[in-house]
Amino acid sequence: MLKAQGDPPMTNEEVIALSKAGLAPSVIIGKIRTSKTQFDLSTDALIKLKSAGVSDDVVAAMLEAKSGRPVAAATGDRAAAPAGDPNDPMSKHNYGIYFYEEINGQRKMTQLMPNVSAQNRTGGLFTASVTPFGLGKVKTKANLPGRNATLQITTTQPVFYFYLDVTSGGLNTSSGIPSTPNEFTLIRFNIRSDNREVTIAKANSWGGKGGLSDEYVVPLKAEDLGNGIFRVTPTINLKKGEYAFYLVNSGNSNVNAGVGAKFFDFGVNPIP
Repeated sequence: MLKAQGDPPMTNEEVIALSKAGLAPSVIIGKIRTSKTQFDLSTDALIKLKSAGVSDDVVAAMLEAKSGRPVAAATGDRAAAPAGDPNDPMSKHNYGIYFYEEINGQRKMTQLMPNVSAQNRTGGLFTASVTPFGLGKVKTKANLPGRNATLQITTTQPVFYFYLDVTSGGLNTSSGIPSTPNEFTLIRFNIRSDNREVTIAKANSWGGKGGLSDEYVVPLKAEDLGNGIFRVTPTINLKKGEYAFYLVNSGNSNVNAGVGAKFFDFGVNPIP
């Protein structure tokens, strides 16, 4: 980001003045990131900033500007209201998956909301096909209601940003927040009359086979940008259809049956 060249460097006193004037921390942080700075961040100066009512997020931005490296705010709570530009991928965001796009030069980020599979269709003893060698294949299918996701995008080469908890060690901890994009699989749904479905497991008379078939899986590329931020893109152009990031181990007791599995869904509807 370009720094303003004609203005004098921004100082502690200016930050304090802006805070006392009642400007939102996000506004002050935006000015810090677009200005030349000359901050005093000694222990005494930090105490003075705190006493003057400067927010922890603003102080963190001052430290970041001086060191040139991202600094976590003292609040340490990513789930709290993020500071900074909500459409800047490198700004602090709530945990989750966001679709990134640029419209007429303006950046926009839209969060994908999780959709939980409400039902499943599983072939059983009386519905599986019978062959001369025993029972045929039995498929377990997860279903989402409706033919289309709420979020519809027009690009066939979408860019997503994942904001994850890299300190938690993943889903096997109490946080329940994924720590790596590898815990997600991008899948393409089959569209039915009133729902979207995907086969998540198969079995036959010799035993079961879990996992998604390759025909439903879209390969992904993930770039680790640090601080729990990942840039994730499909490695192939997406065709028109309905998709979702499937949280493979979403911690549900019956996830292998397709019940309660989490899908962060979206549709691709290219402009002709």
